[in-house]
Amino acid sequence: MDARFYSLLEHSNDFFVVLDRNGTVVHTNATLRKALGYAESDTNGFHANYFSHPADKKRREEVLKSIGDQKEITGYESRIKAKNGRYYNIRWSFMLNDQADLIYVIGSDLTRELNKPDQAHIIDNVRHIIQSFNEGFVILDHNWRITTFNPAFQAITGLKSNQLKNANFKKLHTLAMPPEVINKFETAFESSLFSEVQYLNSHFNRWMRLNIYPYNNELTIFIRDITAIKLQQQVLALQKRILELHASSLYTLAQTTKELLLGIEEIFPDMICSVLEVDEQQEKVYHLSAPRLAPEYCDLINGMAIGPQAGSCGTAVYHRSQVVVSDIETDPLWHNYKDLARPFGLKACWSTPILSSHGAQVLATFAVYYTSKREPRSEELQMIDRTANILRILIENKRSLDHVTDQNQRLQEIASISSHEIRKPVATILGLVNLYDREQLDNPLNREIIKHLDTTARELDEVIHTIVEKSAYLKSEDFN
Repeated sequence: MDARFYSLLEHSNDFFVVLDRNGTVVHTNATLRKALGYAESDTNGFHANYFSHPADKKRREEVLKSIGDQKEITGYESRIKAKNGRYYNIRWSFMLNDQADLIYVIGSDLTRELNKPDQAHIIDNVRHIIQSFNEGFVILDHNWRITTFNPAFQAITGLKSNQLKNANFKKLHTLAMPPEVINKFETAFESSLFSEVQYLNSHFNRWMRLNIYPYNNELTIFIRDITAIKLQQQVLALQKRILELHASSLYTLAQTTKELLLGIEEIFPDMICSVLEVDEQQEKVYHLSAPRLAPEYCDLINGMAIGPQAGSCGTAVYHRSQVVVSDIETDPLWHNYKDLARPFGLKACWSTPILSSHGAQVLATFAVYYTSKREPRSEELQMIDRTANILRILIENKRSLDHVTDQNQRLQEIASISSHEIRKPVATILGLVNLYDREQLDNPLNREIIKHLDTTARELDEVIHTIVEKSAYLKSEDFN
């Protein structure tokens, strides 16, 4: 590109982007970066789809594919994500430079045109803004017919555009709205009052939040997938309850862990959870809790050796890092163990090591099994991380408590030895000393007294040795 033309675009009020043939950003001008809040390091080297609205990515890919034949494409409109998460509506023009093997892209920010007094412009830009919403947007007439919807709503329903046009909103099976939600809509039609409702979409097993706005015998609805928020709330409430149980000291570690796993399995019904403790030698894992795993399977893996290819849990301990096995049947880590899992229908297993606070030891593993081949979703990985932290607290607190209990018991033993076992030989020695005949040293009784004194002194020495040993153990434990 001519240097003067390049400089003009660099200082233009429009957006200017240079892409390679694969769609990776090579350069952006200052206007774009200032408007969207990015630094050069935030844009260069990233694919253009990274900044696109999810509903626009497929169209953008089609443009990048067709630019090789058409050379120039104008009037393409899409939504671009700013650094703060807001989307901007941009009208783009693409031009291919075959010699440099680069694509030059110029964009006009349609969002700014809302300031223009032209009513047609305002309506046009409102449409663009609605199209850019992350929330689903839909308008219903008084017969429940869909008159308008945006790409986000289509994505939420999982239906094609021709399946939504003029469709009866109440009968959309992928929304799986229960009767109480339908009643909210009917009330909105009748009362013309705004309402909000949340429900679990049983079709996708996702939580939805609906905001319903009645106007002129129509309903405008914003629908958002709030599954991640709901799951965080549920996990947080579960963790709070578990920590309260743990603090009460009424539950053993195994019982508290069982309550934790049952709570997780209630929030994520497809999960089958397990916790295995690691022995002090860091050589084997032992069953702690697995409320929904078959006892026979738990017995089979109890005491399993740790190693570089020891299923998910043994490998996670060995490498001290999370191991995700999405297909037990084919993964080499399960080569020697898949026959154990197969009769119980276990198809996937993700295992996370529970590291001690200082990282010196692996305390346990938290494993999640599935009866289908599965890769983890982001909300599942977040839950696993939070559960690993809770388990570390439970296990370390329990071990600290056991250590204190053991120390107290040893101190009590020392106190018992000091108060009873030392007194007896000391009293014997004092009595024998009083019997010693100092007037007649050759008295035969003196020889017997000396013999008893020697025996009793040896007994006292053994008692003192025992105390020293126990005290030394306590001291070494304090340093560990």
